[in-house]
Amino acid sequence: MNPRSAAPVCTRWLALLIALAPLAAAAQPHAVGLHRVFEKPLDNDKAYANKFTDVALRCTYTAPSGRAVDFAGFFDGDGRGGGDATTGSVWKLRFLPDELGEWSYKWSWSDGTPGGEGRFDCVAEGAGKGVLRAYGENPRWFAYNGTEPVWIKSYYETGHGSIAQPFDWITANVYQPLIDRGYNHLQVNWLMSLCCFGQYYLDGPEPSTQDLALYQDGRVESTMNLDVWRRMERHLGWLNDRNVGVHMFLGFEGRKNDGPKWDNLSDDAKDFYVRYSVARLAPYANLAGWNFVWEDPGDTESRELGWARLVQKHDVFDHLRTYEDEMPRDNEYQRPEYNFAAIENHHIAAPQNPLDLPYRKTPWTHHQACLIGYVPGKPVYMSEGNALWRRYWAERTGATQDDLRRAAWGCATAGASFCWNGHAKEYELAVRGPEGIPFYGDENPYTASAGYIDVLSDVMNQRVDFHRMRPDDSLLSGHDPFRVWCLAEPGKQYLVFATAGEPFQLTLAPGDYPSRVWVDAKTGETTAAPEGDEVPMPALTDDDDKPAEGASRRRFTPPGADTDWVLILRAG
Repeated sequence: MNPRSAAPVCTRWLALLIALAPLAAAAQPHAVGLHRVFEKPLDNDKAYANKFTDVALRCTYTAPSGRAVDFAGFFDGDGRGGGDATTGSVWKLRFLPDELGEWSYKWSWSDGTPGGEGRFDCVAEGAGKGVLRAYGENPRWFAYNGTEPVWIKSYYETGHGSIAQPFDWITANVYQPLIDRGYNHLQVNWLMSLCCFGQYYLDGPEPSTQDLALYQDGRVESTMNLDVWRRMERHLGWLNDRNVGVHMFLGFEGRKNDGPKWDNLSDDAKDFYVRYSVARLAPYANLAGWNFVWEDPGDTESRELGWARLVQKHDVFDHLRTYEDEMPRDNEYQRPEYNFAAIENHHIAAPQNPLDLPYRKTPWTHHQACLIGYVPGKPVYMSEGNALWRRYWAERTGATQDDLRRAAWGCATAGASFCWNGHAKEYELAVRGPEGIPFYGDENPYTASAGYIDVLSDVMNQRVDFHRMRPDDSLLSGHDPFRVWCLAEPGKQYLVFATAGEPFQLTLAPGDYPSRVWVDAKTGETTAAPEGDEVPMPALTDDDDKPAEGASRRRFTPPGADTDWVLILRAG
């Protein structure tokens, strides 16, 4: 070839390759981390009277294993928080991949608008923890995907209107300090956003708006506030990237907080509301979990039970879903619509509220509520404990920080998780100072409580295999049952919490327990524990449970009465 004629040919080939490069890049599958959010925006500029309801976006995802999953897309206005029922042309597909490898997907429109298809790679790099569920081997506890146990360290973050404050300020001053202290779970009021928008962090920048209701009362199909969805998802997504679970406290029902009322929606509107919410939120693995609202009976078909049935129907990822029960003695958690329990300790000591009130701060009611709230296979989360919340309950019950610490241990020794709160006021929030979040130094008195929770978390994560243990107060004797509780894996490990150094006797399975330690529940300091003095086993009747052959009963006296003590015994 003539060298002079080769140059134009090479130039033409180079130009062709440059032209084809975008097509080649488009053909390459998008990479998404395992258990992270896959998202694809789609444009549909057809005119609809109501873009939320007049057309449905459907998609089938096919996993590397060949498993097919149908999951709907949703209308999102202009894709940036703008638009409404008649304006905007952006729809979105979102999905939560749970298998490594190449996924394919096909979408279609219910009105015959041409659909399409695509693929993406699900990769290990940047993988998330997955969906929080009951631990398959011991479902008193939670586990990622039901297989990786996790001790829930949860705080009640109460800023309804904080999603309108500068995002970077909230992440730096609220979320990051919690993460730095090991918190992996938050109970929040901004998901879903229905009320109380004047409650934001007053020592932070002013919010850009207080127009934060998701929709106008009774008109959910036509008045969705897409800017509010964008704000909620930005917070949820940031926490998802850091594997922090988020439990919605106020949930879908605004009637108790002067927000939009569930009862004002038709059956079709309720189905749309849940279906739309699931399409937007369920692809976030850290949704942990769905909640209708606080304090409902659990069996109301027109409210919490019907709502839970809709969530169960539409959420193909099977996130946690519940209702919050203030009367756990009469709970409805055996129903298949609920897959975990969110409880309070209000009505434990007596069925009538005036008799219960003096007992609401007692740690024993927290322990007992967690025990009776458990339905086999469905872990318990104390969403609202009267001694665990400084905000709202402390001033009503007179609960002290000692009560808070003991209530937390009462939940843990009942095989349950819990959240707590150190904010000072019911209707005003701050980040720093005596009124703020107790992670900024000694000026906030509840910094001490934050330390108590750290001690508890360290014990559960470092000193025992919590996920193998179950509550077993029947192993205790010679004690005040309102003050001493036991968590055990008989023959392997025992944990006993003793309020203010209360002595107790513990029945042990045969074997040696060379690892013995007392832990100060206030400071975390440890003291070697003796074997305990052996005491005679009591005479048993035919109706009594017989201990294992060779079992022994031993008496333990904590090192002192000026603090609470935790005894840990481990075999081998």
